[in-house]
Amino acid sequence: MSTDDLKLSFSQAQLKTFAEQGLKLYGLAGTSRLAKGSFVEGPTSLLSTVTPGAFLEVGAFCNLSGGALNNIRVGRYCSMAHGVVTGSHEHPTDWLTTSRVSYYPEVNGWDKLMLGDRAREIHAKKKPFAASCPITTLGHDVWIGQGAFIKSGITIGHGAIIGARATVLKDVPPYAIVVGTPGRVVRLRFQDAVVERLLAVKWWDYNIYDLFDAPMDEIEQCLDALEDLIDRQKVRKFSGIKLDRQTLAAPDKIISALAPLPLAEAS
Repeated sequence: MSTDDLKLSFSQAQLKTFAEQGLKLYGLAGTSRLAKGSFVEGPTSLLSTVTPGAFLEVGAFCNLSGGALNNIRVGRYCSMAHGVVTGSHEHPTDWLTTSRVSYYPEVNGWDKLMLGDRAREIHAKKKPFAASCPITTLGHDVWIGQGAFIKSGITIGHGAIIGARATVLKDVPPYAIVVGTPGRVVRLRFQDAVVERLLAVKWWDYNIYDLFDAPMDEIEQCLDALEDLIDRQKVRKFSGIKLDRQTLAAPDKIISALAPLPLAEAS
């Protein structure tokens, strides 16, 4: 992913102020930089550790409670338990060696340790390994259980559930439930017709706090109510506050710009 010299640094006081405004960003405490194009949409809770230099997109109303994130897009209303691993580096299997040294000779500073000023000669000869850490995509309303492993570069569809300790090695369809090692789809959360309606209504485009007139525990009645609200334009799409890299690099400016209930006003 493309990065530059833009640095991120947050004090605990700043992170606490963010949290009071619905932006729990404690997972960024040790993240000194993010790749270009990264952003976080509020309100959201990001407690997962984020790899320095990672590409990161996190949508509103997420609860990412633990684990490790690297090169990932996360939709709105996603939930992630402790111990989840995403964005692990892949290694070449058909090169001379599987070691990262072959395509990332600067790892651990070994290039300069072994070669000194001649390290630049090695860098001129190294070959890129594009499959090292491709971007992983989680759709909206995805729930990932404790200790799951998500292979880099796959896509998990909207509404899917990944069971605890599952090992997910390939794309997951929308609203599928995946368990086991290797991960397998055991069933869909709902019948096909209901899944089609959910994907069509795109309820995640809206502020869920505007949708409580719909009976959420009765899915077909809920969809009837949502479709009616949307058709009659009784609800409008939600647009949360977006913090891109440049904004995150100036936390004091964010704090000074946050008025009382800014996220409510953003909708």
